[in-house]
Amino acid sequence: MRIPNRNDSLELLQSHQCDNPQRVAHSLAVAQLAMAIGQNLNARGLALDLELIEAAAILHDIRKGHPDHDRSGAELLRALDYHSTAAVVEVHTRLGGRTPAPDEPITEAEVVYIADKSYRRTNRVSIEDRYSIWKNTWKDNPERLESLTRGENRAKAVRERIEKALGQPLQDV
Repeated sequence: MRIPNRNDSLELLQSHQCDNPQRVAHSLAVAQLAMAIGQNLNARGLALDLELIEAAAILHDIRKGHPDHDRSGAELLRALDYHSTAAVVEVHTRLGGRTPAPDEPITEAEVVYIADKSYRRTNRVSIEDRYSIWKNTWKDNPERLESLTRGENRAKAVRERIEKALGQPLQDV
């Protein structure tokens, strides 16, 4: 399993998002939180791959600005032979459309997903605030609102699973 190290991840991100320093800053903020979550979870007995979490968190928006940036980013990473990182990047927006069951082990993908949902650009926000902004933007589109409600419920369920495993609120990490 080949995973880009921190420096390689940063170089890749810079080479694909060099025209947008705000996207780079967002990715670094997400990576910092994802690593803190992963380290805290591992300290409580989980065995998450921190190298994978860091690489995927740094690279999660490598193709932001392109259609289906999650899939597009994953394709780019697969072409570079970073398959496990690609698998996390591919599901960072919707976790593949599924909400993990309460008794399933927490995955690296969930850690990156919840860290990303905890930031709007470089500002730390609650899931409720983040989805409120999106829902207000799409208030005249019932289909999109329904999708956002499903996404918000998924994010809350993942947050709850992670908080339970952490033994503390996510906002305290």
